[in-house]
Order: sequence, then structure tokens, then C-alpha cells
Amino acid sequence: MPPFAWRRVLPLVVAVIAVTVMLLLPGDTTPSGPPHSDKVTHALMFAVLAYCSRFARFSPAITLAGLAAYGVLTEVLQATVAVRRSGSVWDWCADVLGILVGLAVAEALRRRARAARAR
Repeated sequence: MPPFAWRRVLPLVVAVIAVTVMLLLPGDTTPSGPPHSDKVTHALMFAVLAYCSRFARFSPAITLAGLAAYGVLTEVLQATVAVRRSGSVWDWCADVLGILVGLAVAEALRRRARAARAR
């Protein structure tokens, strides 16, 4: 990979590490909030991951497929390995919603930048 490409990939690597740590921390170390607020957290984390993936120039299809699979993996790990955590299909649904939001934001910003350059 050319050296300049690392500048685009590094935010994604850092985000994946941070999200993985947050999702696998023991359940009693994570802050609690109103019911279902964890779904918002999941959506936001995966929106950031999707945006970073597009910044790294992965295609929308690769981003969606890869992050959806990563979401399944983290839910399985929460259900089987993480202490005082549980996996949830609804958390994964929030993950996918976040991916779609991140892809939409990345596309909107890409179009805005393209329009600004055209002026």
C-alpha cells in the first residue's frame, strides 16, 4: 500500500480498535442510560465506522457487507466471550442502521465537495 494510502486507512483502523474495545468491555463498566439508549450508541459507532471506511475509499458495498459482518461478530462475541454482556439482534439492526447513515453522510459530503470544486 502506498504511504499516502495509510493516511486514509488509519482513521478506520483506529475506529475499529476503539469500537471493538467499547463493545467487549465488561457490562458493568459501560455507562447506562434510558432504555434502548444503547441502540443509539451502536448506530453512532457504526456510522463513524462506515464514514471512515468510505474515507479509506472502500466501496459502499464492501463497507456495508464488511461492517454488517463485523456487527454480527461483535454480537456473537458479546454473547459468548464478553463478561456481563449479551448479544442482541436489535443491537445488530442498530449497527446496520448506523452503517446506512454513515454511508449517506459520506455520500452527501462527497457530492457537496464535488459541487464546490465544479464552481
